[in-house]
Amino acid sequence: MTKVISISTVLLGLSASNAFAHGDHSGAVLQVLAHMLTEPDHLAMLSVGGVIAGIAIYRFSRRLV
Repeated sequence: MTKVISISTVLLGLSASNAFAHGDHSGAVLQVLAHMLTEPDHLAMLSVGGVIAGIAIYRFSRRLV
């Protein structure tokens, strides 16, 4: 578990500079939504968040049974 956290920390540190250079997300709601769904970096983070949420929901639902 510690190894996974260490690898995640290193990867996050390496990608942080690209995130700051990306710019802001102000504008109309549809423009921001289109931007979030068409940029690869945003899609990757949405996918990671979806996987983490799916794992959490799965584990929580198994405890209820």
